[in-house]
Amino acid sequence: MEPRVLVSGTGQAVAPVATALRRRGAHVIEVTDLDQVPTVCADAGPLAFDSYVQLPSRFQASGDTAVQRVRHFYAAGVLARYTALDAALPALAVGALVTFVMGQLPPEASTSDDRDARRALVRVLAQAARADTADGQLIVRMLDAGTAPEDIAFVALGGDLARRQFMDRLAELSYTDWRVELLGIASVET
Repeated sequence: MEPRVLVSGTGQAVAPVATALRRRGAHVIEVTDLDQVPTVCADAGPLAFDSYVQLPSRFQASGDTAVQRVRHFYAAGVLARYTALDAALPALAVGALVTFVMGQLPPEASTSDDRDARRALVRVLAQAARADTADGQLIVRMLDAGTAPEDIAFVALGGDLARRQFMDRLAELSYTDWRVELLGIASVET
């Protein structure tokens, strides 16, 4: 049975990820407005999706000061993820996978601490979502802004991107370098 995936975010971000997922055999429902996630999920019904990819949503910087722009970004951007995931949870299958793809502040409003703060808020969201699932078996992955659509699709369908990158790196090594790399890992883990 083909995996069923809900993808939300801006239209220009959703389309390539949806295409990559379909190439991997998934049935994809696209939502380009986070405000529509509750309706789409209610229409789909309980346990309808095996995976949910939450891409960054539309954001227009608003405010006269950096403080106002950052507040607006968090209120309209990062915290809007909470409402969308809350609406999506009943439509997620047991053991579903949620993939968050981080956004980024416009350069005029970003700070060095911003990335860590946004990731922390999304981790809090992930823990709350796990607490709201009957079995707590929600699998959550977080990817950085700029992650390629093919990589997002790979992760959304259960792939381990770090492991794949490591294996790709090992495949490029000579036998001697490969052996040293693996022995180094074995000694660290013992």
